[in-house]
Amino acid sequence: MKVLFITHRKPKVPGKGDQVRAFQQMKSLLKKGHIVHCLFQEKDEAYLCCAASMVNGDNTEKYKIKTKNNHWSAVKSFFLKGYPLSVSLHSFPVLEVFLKTLTHHFHYDVIHVQSKVLHNFANISISGSTVIVDYIDAISLNLERRYKWTRNLFEKWAVRGELRRMKKYEAFIKKQCSKAIIISPMDKKFLHSRRAKQTDVVPNYIDLSYFHMNQFVESRKKALVFTGTMSYAPNVDAAVRLVNDIYLPLKKTSPDLECWIVGTNPSAEVQKLNKMDGVTVTGFVEDIRHWQWRAAVYVCPLRFGAGQQNKILEASALGCPIVMSSVTNAGIGFTNNEEAIICEYNEEFIEQTERLLLNQQHAEILAKRARVFVASRFSEEIVADQLVAAYTSNERQYPKKSEAEE
Repeated sequence: MKVLFITHRKPKVPGKGDQVRAFQQMKSLLKKGHIVHCLFQEKDEAYLCCAASMVNGDNTEKYKIKTKNNHWSAVKSFFLKGYPLSVSLHSFPVLEVFLKTLTHHFHYDVIHVQSKVLHNFANISISGSTVIVDYIDAISLNLERRYKWTRNLFEKWAVRGELRRMKKYEAFIKKQCSKAIIISPMDKKFLHSRRAKQTDVVPNYIDLSYFHMNQFVESRKKALVFTGTMSYAPNVDAAVRLVNDIYLPLKKTSPDLECWIVGTNPSAEVQKLNKMDGVTVTGFVEDIRHWQWRAAVYVCPLRFGAGQQNKILEASALGCPIVMSSVTNAGIGFTNNEEAIICEYNEEFIEQTERLLLNQQHAEILAKRARVFVASRFSEEIVADQLVAAYTSNERQYPKKSEAEE
């Protein structure tokens, strides 16, 4: 099978969620013996690369095209078409010309397009090729949750505007193709409740050879840990909530307790937490695993967000006990008190976190069950099979629906 990926950023690890997802998908397909190319936009240039060279770190492009700028395209997308800023910033119409030239010379069985770049193509239907649109996650679901929780009036106004635009763009996506993939059942249900058969769930996988138990860590430190990109709004809110509403009340009865906020690009709000007694805000670290290996409990009090929380799956694979919100769990599917503790309110987080701090045996039982759960559902082999199944299923090429039906 020959597959072409079209992404709005260069796939890489480490990287942002969409970059890591594409890199993982290409890597797993290559392991299965498929031929994979990648067409991606980076600033004002577009590149066509052999995925094998990219995965192996060569990064030599097969072909490159460059335009003077794409500012007008972004302005047109945002103001005239009414698409969200996060999509409009990836306006690059020359991709359509590039694709037509490319498919004139090469046949691809599958053309895998990330959703944020789809608006660059007036018609992406290619004779003899299956087009798959990768939503990655339900961005509008994240925005809806963020709108509910934010108390800042300016932020609320901005989020509402972006939410309206995103829903318009998601309606556009539905009209363009009959097949799609998305990261979790919750996101699928939110976006495609009435057209579920047209969308397959393909999660990200966890590299269990890298995220593994460390038997050389003799004992865990009395510390809470939370990881992620600390400029991402849901993580910023969760980090502040963790320190102010969960950690500080616990520290009153456990003076030696520490709290580690680990992740790149901490916002000014997150950096302020570093001034509090026992709190460490690391910023970028070379190896994030050491923090989960040594922490007593991973606490993730996300109030909004969507998709699959990879940081939870990584911590589980590393053997760190988890206390988290139901929003965090929505894209994973743990059972409360089986693989993790699931909470809603600050009082629950305080009580359940303290319980795990005091009962190490129970914490270890939860951690072992969580690792088994991750291995059985999010291993590379299992997820790769799901991706190939989404490509090759002879589903139903559905006719486009009218606006009234939508």
